[in-house]
Amino acid sequence: MLKTIIVDDDVFYHTNLKQLIAWEAEGFIISGTAVSGAEALRLMATVTPDLLITDMSMPGLNGVNLIRQALEKFPQLKVIALSAYEDFEYVKQSLKMGAADYLLKHRLTPETLLTVLRSVKRSIDQEKQEERAQNRLEEQINLGRSVLRRNFIKNLISEEPPDREKIHAGIEALELNLATKNLLVAAGMIDDYSHLKEIYTAAGLGDLVHSLLDISAEILTDTGQTIISGLDEGKFIIIFSFADICSNQKMYNLVIMALNRIRATLKRYLNITVSFGLSDVCTHIRDLSSFYRQAEQLLEKRFYYGKDRIFYDQVVEGKPLNLSLLEVKEEKRLLELVKAQKREELHRALNTIFERIQQYQPNLSASKMVLVTLITIVNRLICDFELPEEMVYAEIRTPFEQLEGFDTICEVKSWILSLYSKLVDAIELYQFDDGLSEVTKNAIRFMHQNYQKPISLRQIAEEIGVNCSYLSRKFKQECGQGVVDYLNSFRVKKAKVLIEQGCYIVKEVAEAVGFSNYNYFFKVFKDCQGMTPLTYEKYYRKGKRDSSR
Repeated sequence: MLKTIIVDDDVFYHTNLKQLIAWEAEGFIISGTAVSGAEALRLMATVTPDLLITDMSMPGLNGVNLIRQALEKFPQLKVIALSAYEDFEYVKQSLKMGAADYLLKHRLTPETLLTVLRSVKRSIDQEKQEERAQNRLEEQINLGRSVLRRNFIKNLISEEPPDREKIHAGIEALELNLATKNLLVAAGMIDDYSHLKEIYTAAGLGDLVHSLLDISAEILTDTGQTIISGLDEGKFIIIFSFADICSNQKMYNLVIMALNRIRATLKRYLNITVSFGLSDVCTHIRDLSSFYRQAEQLLEKRFYYGKDRIFYDQVVEGKPLNLSLLEVKEEKRLLELVKAQKREELHRALNTIFERIQQYQPNLSASKMVLVTLITIVNRLICDFELPEEMVYAEIRTPFEQLEGFDTICEVKSWILSLYSKLVDAIELYQFDDGLSEVTKNAIRFMHQNYQKPISLRQIAEEIGVNCSYLSRKFKQECGQGVVDYLNSFRVKKAKVLIEQGCYIVKEVAEAVGFSNYNYFFKVFKDCQGMTPLTYEKYYRKGKRDSSR
């Protein structure tokens, strides 16, 4: 709807004009009326109309002066002048100033009003269409320029950067605010980017990154000649240049101040944190690629020291290792401890490995080789004991995909320890004691295979070919608990896995593990775990969030 204001010192004329046609059916809405030019200006400041219909002869601020002042404030405003014969000189002046048309009051009919309004509407629609086309064209030009700038910066930091002449020509052609000497490179990374990819749509994540770049660019306007560009997978680069500053310390002070402002602002307005690796001073832009690689290597320190930091002025290369991060005998020891279900010793052995990684801080590829080996040990034991993978890996993604999603060694350590703990749980559940009779083993196998169905003691006994009382007595004698208690305990452990996956509501979990009665499931779960399924879900989610901080 096109917002319309009617101005006339005759109040009765307002009513007549409003009732003359069906305004909204024609795409107009009366947003207000005024009896003087001064009142009309105050109204327009609130309404911002598309169309002004004004009488030309009014006391005080007449129609000519009202149009002049209105068009100064609202250049896109369309104006229709209302006039009697004796005011026609006013009409001519209004048309010279840009009024779209005029109407003679004594000849005003619905037909004449509709003719003028439809003409105005066509004019407004055409202008808006042209404005949209112009905006699209400007967006395409800006997008093209943005892509060219991004590609130019990628070339600058590539293994084979352009020669000096091409660099100077590119800076000039792309109008980059960048000098060619005394540069500092900041390699930036959005913390928890893999998690953000899970909770945002592709478009939403793109908007987030765009906002990050816009906010940062605004902050950087106060820090010399500086450019920022997005890269890939949550990474971005900031190049600072200080052609007129000779003091390295002064350059670092300015840059670190700017980076800290960016970190604080993004945390406050976008609720995200970022980390930076900051290079040494690069004396000339042609050498920028090696300094960017230095900044990237410094950024890897985030894995050991945590997120939301700036890393600079440190030894980039990892410390030389005098021993292996994970020896073969330690791998064998881990296998033995898991098979023997020695939880405390296993926990200490894993802690020792992570302490060694933290102490020596090798490059990320060396650390990840150790972590991949630890996962491979888990996978091997899952196969050896023929365990269901979901008993250990609650996530749908593969463990190697999960590993890539962690930002810090603390997060990885917490996850690996939980994997080994679940592995021991699963082995306890599926490994048969050598002292068990075939009757008991067969009963356990049947429950493991059919726990999702509403099975009973009688069904289990019939399946393995014994009577109920014999099975009940034998099972309790060998396992220390009744058949139903064992089945319920097994179902609860399966339910915990489904709750941790986060793909099901609690009622669906109950049905998935064989409980047909929702209230009975709550009771059994609380008896086994000391808390309800909902409370367990709450504490598990909280623990997962805390471990990722």
